[in-house]
Amino acid sequence: MLMMSAFVAVASGAIKYVDAVDLDISEFYFYNHSTQRFVLFTFLGGSEIPIDAGNIHIAGGGWDYSFVGKIIVTASDLFWKNTSGVKAQAIFTNGSSAGPAAMTIIATELTDMTSGTVLFNSSSHPGGVVLLTAQLNDSDNMWLVSETGNYTDAFVGDTQYAITGGELKNGSLLRMLDFRAVWALGQCGPANISTFNQNLYSLMPSLELIPFGIPEPMSLGLLAVGALLILKRK
Repeated sequence: MLMMSAFVAVASGAIKYVDAVDLDISEFYFYNHSTQRFVLFTFLGGSEIPIDAGNIHIAGGGWDYSFVGKIIVTASDLFWKNTSGVKAQAIFTNGSSAGPAAMTIIATELTDMTSGTVLFNSSSHPGGVVLLTAQLNDSDNMWLVSETGNYTDAFVGDTQYAITGGELKNGSLLRMLDFRAVWALGQCGPANISTFNQNLYSLMPSLELIPFGIPEPMSLGLLAVGALLILKRK
């Protein structure tokens, strides 16, 4: 695994816990009617969707880090869809024949917004850095994607993920806990959707990751003390 060696140099001793990740993502299809699955794929084919702008928020600060990269989301099988009415909705199950539904975010460039320092880029890390891998972990192993109104062109979805790896799980500077993923799929097509009976795409997608159980200040303080003790022993 590629380690964020550049992060170590700027670490202040205390681990910073991420309390939000905001992603603006390139346009993509999010529903494949032929396979009856929620799955991201580009207009030209392929499942690696470019991230135009990614922002990482640290507790107590603003958008502390920015990055560009790509996101990969594996399929979730369609469990239910509305077949009548004027508001499209669908429930997807956790996983498919290919395995559990998962998400991977890879950054090809990361910048510290406070100092303006580029922590890594395609030259220092040609393959990019895996920020996180995660699996869908909803309590019912299902999640709902719903049109925002009657015959509109925008969808929303809210899912829970458990982090399984990546630098936001194991990194030396930034950490992130299991999170809720809030999908906002704007300017969808075809227009005036009433059912999931065709491929659906979004021209203005975005995704916000909000961790569960952000550590309280006391917990962060204890973690910082522990880190300092470990460094002192070394």
